[in-house]
Amino acid sequence: MNKMITIFLGLLFSVQSFSLTPYKGSYDLYAETVMGNLKIGTAILNLKVKNNQFEFTTDAKTEAVWKALYDYSRSETSKGNEIDGQIINNYFSVIETVKGEIKKNYQITIETDKNYALSSNGEEFLIKPGILVDPLSVYLALSNDIINNPNQLEFTYQVVDQVGVKYLIFKVDGSESIFVNESEVETIRVICEELQLTLNLSIKENFQPIRIHKINGKTAFTMTLIGFE
Repeated sequence: MNKMITIFLGLLFSVQSFSLTPYKGSYDLYAETVMGNLKIGTAILNLKVKNNQFEFTTDAKTEAVWKALYDYSRSETSKGNEIDGQIINNYFSVIETVKGEIKKNYQITIETDKNYALSSNGEEFLIKPGILVDPLSVYLALSNDIINNPNQLEFTYQVVDQVGVKYLIFKVDGSESIFVNESEVETIRVICEELQLTLNLSIKENFQPIRIHKINGKTAFTMTLIGFE
């Protein structure tokens, strides 16, 4: 199966090159609960691009009716540049609340040319040789690398967050058809075992995320695309 995927991707993108394209995706947010898989909220991914500079944001929150079950919100911002088809991060921030209490609130400034990242709590993290991304811009890096390296089935990134910098491996796991608004969308499934994360990336739309499945503790969350601009 993976061999067939690489042949197909090689033919599809042999004459293409990566370039960031603005988009805005609206998603339904689901959670696995004792009552089943319930739609508990919404999320928006928004990529803005101007003169090779990008700002990528997410905004996820539970609906009021479900706040007694799971009151959650998370906003992220990733900023950087696209240089020669490469994603270069320089800023990342997160605000996350659970039951009205702020659980995460931090910013990271990335100085790639100086080989360090500085957290708003004052900690400085060393950047080793290789691609550095944050938990949000990794989607952009995957899009870039899958297009430019269609025969490759494993991608490794340095991912920085408030804890520090760690190497994470993302593996192409196969193809999968997903229905969005009654239309069938062909995707590539990518898994990061350490994050307990599974991504379905659209083949037609530059490998932008169609479905994101993440296990946090004892709860499994899924974001599924419902609208795209």
